[in-house]
Amino acid sequence: MDNTLLQFIRHLRHHGLPVSTAETLDAMQVTAALGYSDPILLRDGLASCLAKTVDDNDTFALCFDQFFHLDHSQDANSSDSQAANTEQNLPSSEQANEGEVGDGQASGEGQGDSAMPGKGGGGGGQGSQTRADVMRAAAEAGIENIQFRTQRGVFRRRILDVLGDNQRQIEIQALREAGNDERANWLEQIRDAQIAAVIDVINRQLLLNNDASSRAIRDDILQNSSLSAMESYHRERLPPLIRKLAKKLASRHRQRHRHARKGKLDLGKTLRRNIAYGGIPFHRFWKTTRKDKSEIFVLCDISGSVSAWSRVLLLFMQALSDVLPSTRCFVFCGRSIEVTDLFRQYPADEALAIVQQRHGLGSSDYGLALNTFRDQIADKLNRRSCVIILGDGRGNGGDTGIAALRDIYHRARLVLWFNPESQFSWNTGDSEIRRYQSAAHYVAECGSLRKLERLLDGLLSLLR
Repeated sequence: MDNTLLQFIRHLRHHGLPVSTAETLDAMQVTAALGYSDPILLRDGLASCLAKTVDDNDTFALCFDQFFHLDHSQDANSSDSQAANTEQNLPSSEQANEGEVGDGQASGEGQGDSAMPGKGGGGGGQGSQTRADVMRAAAEAGIENIQFRTQRGVFRRRILDVLGDNQRQIEIQALREAGNDERANWLEQIRDAQIAAVIDVINRQLLLNNDASSRAIRDDILQNSSLSAMESYHRERLPPLIRKLAKKLASRHRQRHRHARKGKLDLGKTLRRNIAYGGIPFHRFWKTTRKDKSEIFVLCDISGSVSAWSRVLLLFMQALSDVLPSTRCFVFCGRSIEVTDLFRQYPADEALAIVQQRHGLGSSDYGLALNTFRDQIADKLNRRSCVIILGDGRGNGGDTGIAALRDIYHRARLVLWFNPESQFSWNTGDSEIRRYQSAAHYVAECGSLRKLERLLDGLLSLLR
């Protein structure tokens, strides 16, 4: 079992990259075929079976560089040292005295069958073997659980106990008492190298775990924070997080859909069709109820006050396209404008930039927007339609368009209004949200990613 690879996969999972058991087995085959000598080749090989999307590739590259950086530099130094010592053709006794030089044939603890120091060997090969032994011992000691600097001493002791450090110290002391200082000095050097490797592994794992923990904390804060409270730097980090949340939602509801699609077992038909097999149900048949697919219409206010929330909702809808029914997207400041084809032609981020550039100027005119929106979708509205409107309901004292919204309400199955403002701000100033509540099935606050995710989760449950 390749413990180094397993720790790397655990590191990937800590950073939110899902790796299945089958993918782990594929990665083991890749590692067995390529080895660790060429890091670039290994990175490309592992990426082919562990990274599945563009975001996954970015995460994988970052994690690979973090995890293997120390090993690569040490392996390179060990290889150079071994090559230099081979050219010099040092005697075995001199190799032994160097501590890190030799034929690389010894065990991880550097104890050969011969009493002579040179037999135990250690150069580049011994250095690599020592690190491999330390990695295995660290995995056995649960190094992946380290979180705080104050735990370094505890894990150092655990790893050294697994490596049999106490027995080695006893052996060194016995050799010195017997007058075999040469052998004792050699074992002391091997022990020092092992302790140095243990410290490196602990420090690296602490950095990796803290990085993963801080990333998880940051994502949790972003999910629960209002977009209006975020700086532009944090808003730029939202698209990957939104795709991650949407992927989780899509996976959850895709599984539910597969389960619901089967329906109930049709026992009579199953028995009749399997009479030829003695009644053994080799072929199963299900009672299915045909459900007509719903159609979703999304209308987003992209004026300055709520454009950030509209951007998030449109990113969510684009990322959920695999599990959502047929979806048409509209935006407005004044007139309602359909942007469905734009999202099909361009990546989400680029499409949003084009939408904001072309249509994002001006203040909100809900009267004009709702009337033109109704005219655009009137012939498509039916009892399977779901309409989602995102806006703060502040029309600057103009026409509210409530009649058009009521017309949509009577024709559609669901009319949902997502308001990014806190409920404490509803019905204050020029807000008309109370009037819109009378013409919508559900009005909810969506001021954070977490709240919007829950709303979309509930919507997907209703539509399946």
